[in-house]
Amino acid sequence: MNSTQALARSVRGAAAKCALAASALLSLAGLTGCSFSPSVNILGSYFPAWILCCVIGVAVTAGAHLLFTRWKLLDQLWPTALLYPCLICFVSCTLWLVFFR
Repeated sequence: MNSTQALARSVRGAAAKCALAASALLSLAGLTGCSFSPSVNILGSYFPAWILCCVIGVAVTAGAHLLFTRWKLLDQLWPTALLYPCLICFVSCTLWLVFFR
């Protein structure tokens, strides 16, 4: 084995060790997001905050549906299969951003 082959082998070994160390550090950095999980105490039981936001989003959307039917707006809101899930998502995400972030 000549010196250039030995040098190439040592460089590859160093690069592999560096890549392993970098991947270990990146995986540890990803775990810092798990340090805080917002939960809400409801009658002595802790629920994740996103469940509460989703339930409120469904309730607000049901109320909006009642208003849409009372005001006879359902004819103008024709893609209802798209409207109501988007409204639930909008209300839930807005509640999450306002109260828990």
